[in-house]
This record gives sequence, C-alpha cells and structure tokens, in this order.
Amino acid sequence: MVVFAVLALLAPRPAAGQGETAGMITELKPGRGRVEVRPAGAPAWTAARPLQALRAGDAVRASADAVAVILLTARRGTVRVDAAASPLTLAAPAAGEGRGQKARALVQAGVGFLAGATRESGQAMLSTRGAARPPVVLSPRNSPVLPDALVFEWNGSRFARYTVRVLAPGGRVVAERAGVTGASWSYPADAPRLQAGARYTFQVVGAAQAPQEAWFEVLDAVGAEAIRADLAALEQELGATAPPNSRAVMRAGVLAQAGLLHDARLAVAAALARDPDEAALHLLLAGLQGRMGLSEQAAEARDEAEFLLTR
Repeated sequence: MVVFAVLALLAPRPAAGQGETAGMITELKPGRGRVEVRPAGAPAWTAARPLQALRAGDAVRASADAVAVILLTARRGTVRVDAAASPLTLAAPAAGEGRGQKARALVQAGVGFLAGATRESGQAMLSTRGAARPPVVLSPRNSPVLPDALVFEWNGSRFARYTVRVLAPGGRVVAERAGVTGASWSYPADAPRLQAGARYTFQVVGAAQAPQEAWFEVLDAVGAEAIRADLAALEQELGATAPPNSRAVMRAGVLAQAGLLHDARLAVAAALARDPDEAALHLLLAGLQGRMGLSEQAAEARDEAEFLLTR
C-alpha cells in the first residue's frame, strides 16, 4: 500500500517554472497582524490560509507580530516569514535540487492532498447541546491502521461509564472492558493479537444506549513496512530543522494519502497537544474528520481554526 498512485499528476515537471508548487503554509499565527499572499502576476494581496499551496512567484508578507512558516519543496527546508522578512517571493527549485525523487514526490503528493482535503472538510451545522447522546466513535473509524499500539477514541461524557469491546469477523468478542471512564481506551497488551487483513469492529456502549461502532483493519507487514519507508523518506526530505508542527502536518498528509486516517489523526492530535493554538493543525483535523464522516466534529475543528485566525 503505497502513496504513489497520484504522483504522476502531483509531481513537478522540470520545465514547469512558475507553474509548479513551490511550498505550502504549514503554520500560521496572525497575532495582532496579518499574513497575506499575492499570487504571481496578481496586483492584490489576500489573506493567507493555513495549508495554502504556493506557486513559484507567489509572495507572502506578514505585519506586526504575525508569523507564517512555509514548507518549501525539493528539500529546501522551511522558511519563517515575519514582518522583518516581508515580503518573501517564492522561487522555483533550481535544477538538481531535491534529487531524491521518491522523497520529493512524497512532499508534492502531501501538499496536493492536504490542500484538497481541507477544502472538502465540510461545514455542517453543529447540533444543540442537551440530553445525553450516544457516544460517537472517532478513531479508528472505517479505515486501515498501522500494526502498532491501538488507541480507540470516542466522543462522550467524561463522567459516564462505557463498555467497550473489539469484535472479530463473525461477531466473536476478542477483547472487552466494562466501566471505562473518559473517552479513550488502549487495546490491552495481553489481549489476543489482531490479525492483519481481518476486518474488526470496535463498539462503545453507554448506559441505556445502543452500541455505536466502526470497523478497522490492521495493515499487513508488507504494507506497514512500505508506509514506514515513506515516512522515513519524508523525514529525510524535511531535514532536521523542520519545525514540529510542519513535520506533523506533512506526516499526517502522507498517512492520510495512504488511507491511514486513524494514524494521520493521531499525528495531528499529538501536535495539537503540544500547540493547541496552531490554526493549520485544527484545519487539517477538520479535513481528516470530514473524510471520516464526522461532519459535526469537522465543523467544530474548522470553527476553532477560524477563531484562531480572527481573534
């Protein structure tokens, strides 16, 4: 399971010049100022957006204490744009830059996927709060997962107690725990080993409520090794100086591009735990949750991103 099915469309062409993708805004904090983008050849500046793909010739500027981080393609690292460094005009990669074609293609594919995913996250109306509602399985949710330690998450009350279980194909209970508080549960280390390729079901049950469930499949060893190789190539392409948030954004993009929405969401959640004020992370979370069918949670994450950009 490799992410290269769309690379022929996303990878840059040597003679693309100003037409090729030169970078992406992976971090954006407006502070008391603004971050703006002027597309190549355009006269007007417009407000920058998190995870906005940039072409060669595009210019970026920041005012007051606003800051943006741009991930440059072709192994050129990242650049921080603040008022002192404004405006910055993005150059096309020089011939010979980014010689690792696989790694360069991964970054290009990630940029293309992220830009598209955030546009598709949806803006569903939030339901009103009131009577207790059944818990909603957040992750893993109807997708493959890497064969690492599994953490199940759901949207529920921190004061409620839940019964959680993992069912094998055919409905046989593989693992079960009653009286779980909070909204997460780790698959026990002493529980039976989950088999690659089998479709399991995770259920969470609240008091006097019908079970809520979602399926997941554990990726086989060959597929998992291919994903890990892609992630290692991505790390090499990003270099040691890439900021943690930018690294998390691209890691999530590669995982999601491969269909591993659960693992992509985990990467974003870990980054948000470190930096809850990064709008790009919230917008990426909205895109992932929209693809997982979690329209209400996607709208909440998008609202948080908009709040951080406009407060």
